[in-house]
Amino acid sequence: MENIERSTSSPWNMRGGIEGQQNLKEYITKFYKDLFGPPEDNHFSLNNRRDDIPQVSQPENEFLTAPFTEKEIREAIFSMEHNKALGPDGFPIEFYQHFCEVIKGDLINMFHDMHSGDLPLFSLNFGVISLLPKTREANKIQQYRPICLLNVSFKIFTKVATGRINLVADHLISPTQTTFMRGQNILEGVVVLHETIHELHRKNLSGVIFKIDFEKTYDKVKWNFLLQTLRLRGFSPKWIEWIKSFISGGSVAINANEEIGPYFQTKKGLRQGDLLSPILFNIVVDMLTLLINRAKANDQVHGVVPHLIDSGISILQYADDTILFIDHNLEQAQNMKNILCAFEQISGLKINFHKSEIFCFGEAKNYENHYMELFGCNLSNFPIRYLGIPIHYRKLSNNDWVRIQERFEHVSVVGKGKTFQLEAN
Repeated sequence: MENIERSTSSPWNMRGGIEGQQNLKEYITKFYKDLFGPPEDNHFSLNNRRDDIPQVSQPENEFLTAPFTEKEIREAIFSMEHNKALGPDGFPIEFYQHFCEVIKGDLINMFHDMHSGDLPLFSLNFGVISLLPKTREANKIQQYRPICLLNVSFKIFTKVATGRINLVADHLISPTQTTFMRGQNILEGVVVLHETIHELHRKNLSGVIFKIDFEKTYDKVKWNFLLQTLRLRGFSPKWIEWIKSFISGGSVAINANEEIGPYFQTKKGLRQGDLLSPILFNIVVDMLTLLINRAKANDQVHGVVPHLIDSGISILQYADDTILFIDHNLEQAQNMKNILCAFEQISGLKINFHKSEIFCFGEAKNYENHYMELFGCNLSNFPIRYLGIPIHYRKLSNNDWVRIQERFEHVSVVGKGKTFQLEAN
C-alpha cells in the first residue's frame, strides 16, 4: 500500500506516483469501496442449535417491536450529544432539539411508517466517512480510522432502536463481554486478567494467555452472520428486518480534504459513528464465546484457574479487545486455533495472528516455540497491555507507565491541531 504524506502543493499526496487531490480522492474511495465490498464466499456456516444460547422472551420481543412513542423519540433526540460533526444533510442535533415542537409531528409519522413497513429508510441512510489518525505520524491509509458521519435524521432512528435493545441485551451477551453493557465496568476485565496472571505466577501453574489482534473489526462483519445470530437468539422477524434496514441499503462517501467523493453502497461491516453498531458488534463477537464454551463442554479445550472459576476462565472481551486463556496442552491449543479460524470464516472478522501476542506460564514455558508456531504469533514480554493498562505479575516500574503518558500526549496533539486528519470537519 502506498504511503500518504503532506505536501506544500496539496494537503496530501501519495508516495509511489499518486499525486494531486483528485487522484488522492479516487485512491481513498477505491480503498474503502473494496474494504466495504461483498464478503468472500466460503463453505462455513453456523448450525442452528439454540439450546445453549440465551433467548429473547416473547414479552421482550413485544417490547422491541411495539409502536414507537413520542416520549422515547423525544428522549432519544435530547440525549444525543451537542457539537458533533455534521452528516451529509448539514442538520445538527441542535436543530432537532430546538425545533422539536415544530417537527415532532413529521418525525412521529415517519416512525409510524417505519413500524408499518412503509418508510424508505435508505433515503435517509447516507454518511460521509472522515479519517482520523491512529498514530502521531500517520502516513499510510491503514493508519487512519474511518468514522462515518451520518445524517442525524437517520441516527434518531438508530438511537431509539439502541435504547430498546440495550434494555434486553443484558442477559443475551456473556458477562465476559464488558463494553457498552449496563452494569459492567471497563476495569472489570482488567482486574480479572490481573488476578489470573498473579494466580498463575504465584502458584507456578501451567497455562497460555493469547492476546488477539483483530483487523478492522467493525468493517469486516458479515451482515448475514449478524442476522443469523439475531435469529438464533430469538429476536422476532420484524425486529430483524428493522436491523437489516439500518445496516444495509445506505450509501457512503469519503471526505478527503473537504472534498466529498462519489457515494457508493456498502456490502458488509458496521459503521463507526452509528449509535447501534457497538451493541450489534457485541452480539456478533459474543458468538466466539459461545463456540469456546461448546468446545469446553465437549472437553476439547480447558480454561485456566478452574479452582477459582467454575470450568476455568477462557475468554475476556471488551468489544474486539480479546484475551484467551488456555490450559497447557498442545492438542487443546490446536483446537482453539481451529475455533478461531472457523469464527473468522463465519463472521468475516479477521485475526492478525502475526500481530497477536502469547504469554506462557509454568510448564508451558518449555513449549513456547511450539505455541508460537501453532498460533503464528510472537512471544511477548510483560507487562501485558490490556485496554491501555500495563499488567504484570510484579510491581510495575515508572517506565511501564510511559506509554500511557505518550497516548495522552498524542490525543492532545490530534485534538488541538488536527494536522494529521484528512480535514474531517
